Amino acid sequence: MVKLKRAGELFRTEGFLSTLLSSMHLAGIWIYPFYFMREVLPPEIPSGLTALPEGFEFSIFCLDDVMVISNLPERQGYVEAEDVIDRFNEGDMCFGIKCGSEIVAFTWVSFETIRAKVYQPKIRENEAYLYDMYVLKAFRGKNLAPILRYKGYEALRGMGRDTFYSITKFFNTAAFRFKQKLNVKVVFLGVYIALFNKWYRGLWIVKRY
Repeated sequence: MVKLKRAGELFRTEGFLSTLLSSMHLAGIWIYPFYFMREVLPPEIPSGLTALPEGFEFSIFCLDDVMVISNLPERQGYVEAEDVIDRFNEGDMCFGIKCGSEIVAFTWVSFETIRAKVYQPKIRENEAYLYDMYVLKAFRGKNLAPILRYKGYEALRGMGRDTFYSITKFFNTAAFRFKQKLNVKVVFLGVYIALFNKWYRGLWIVKRY
């Protein structure tokens, strides 16, 4: 039931072809087109871009917060709870926004490598990989995603990080538009192909920008 619900959401947000490719993945054929993107920290971040609505607060999440995230009902089918806990235990950091004690949005940061099966280069000491940004459905429409991104930029600047990477699925036009507003630069368009896990795995660079 969870997989069917996830497939329905995928069809509504990304269209038929993306849903078809996801269905092929279940059969052992994984074709994943994506944009590899670079985000450079702006010299100054206007205060208006990080102004949260009244009652909302940004913070670096602790293990208790991550435990809550790992069991969110609306996230079932996206990622396994154990994988979320493993991220934290392996050193990844979770930035988030709360309204009172309730988690309303979060995003993850890796300081060691690109946490994606499709492309996994090491990253430098001044870099970070940003991934898995999510705003809970009940709190969408409040401009929380860009605020969380810029708040994350500020926190990472204090850690000596000024260059960030992210991956956007080719069919996820909403995520692509969101990153365009942040002045994110596309490094390349790639396609990762895996056939029945053992037969073939490889990354094809379709276009460099």
